[in-house]
Amino acid sequence: MAKRPDKITDFKNDVYFKYLLADDQDPQCVYMLKLLIEGITHIKCDSVKVLNPNINPQNVKDKDMILDVRVKTDIGENFDIEMQNGKFSTANYNRFQSYGANNIVIQTQAGDKNYSRIRQTFQLIFINDIDKDNLRLIDTYKSRNEEGKVEKNNLITRSYIQIPMIDVIVREKGIENLTPLELAIYIFKNGIDNDIMKVKEQEVVKIMKEKMDKFNEDEELRLAAYNRQLNIMAHEQEKEEARQEGRMDKIIDFIQTRYGVVEEHWLRSLNEKQLESINNIIFKEETYEIFKQKVEAV
Repeated sequence: MAKRPDKITDFKNDVYFKYLLADDQDPQCVYMLKLLIEGITHIKCDSVKVLNPNINPQNVKDKDMILDVRVKTDIGENFDIEMQNGKFSTANYNRFQSYGANNIVIQTQAGDKNYSRIRQTFQLIFINDIDKDNLRLIDTYKSRNEEGKVEKNNLITRSYIQIPMIDVIVREKGIENLTPLELAIYIFKNGIDNDIMKVKEQEVVKIMKEKMDKFNEDEELRLAAYNRQLNIMAHEQEKEEARQEGRMDKIIDFIQTRYGVVEEHWLRSLNEKQLESINNIIFKEETYEIFKQKVEAV
């Protein structure tokens, strides 16, 4: 078993991410909340209130660790902000959209049927990946018509912050010229490295480094962060195993349909290259025994 690290250094870790932002009574947390929310949504925050601030080590097995924030502007408007880390996948794209819709639905289920009072929801989803069809640091979506005009009273705005894109921006403009928001995203991506120390006097750098230092002083938080990472790895492994099992079931059905027989234990003993050869060989050989021989010879 891998040795548990003495320190957490991944600024993208879900437990640290929530620790960095969850305490709306802490000036440093408020600074980071306003920096991210204002920089991404362009909402001018007069006040911010975190609706689920508790960091429960028992919640490390949750599928998602979402931070819910209520923002009030200087003209009295209220907005709901949902912040989380995530990954690109078909299931996750659907899940993110479902969460956004649910944030609207629950406002009416609470008993208030005055639809004019529904608060607009902004989803800020930090992705450690890049959508190659949308090469931008912040990729934002709203409901629009065919002419590209945003729907009146649009209720859901979803922004994907593609964290790896920050390295492209650094190459273009240099780390000394990054905005505070870009510096924060750089630290999420690369941590406190030698390059970021060139601008160590920037407020956002000081806060994120100090927060991580304090985080690592708390053994319970460190353990929760470590267990969170293990849980994510286990979940990914389970999904991969399920994909492989589904693939194997399809191959078994394929061979059974073609030859009327299949030896499952033999099939599961094959390596990846042999499994990939089945689609080519199965249409060329009329008998099951010759098919087996050809696959085994690969």
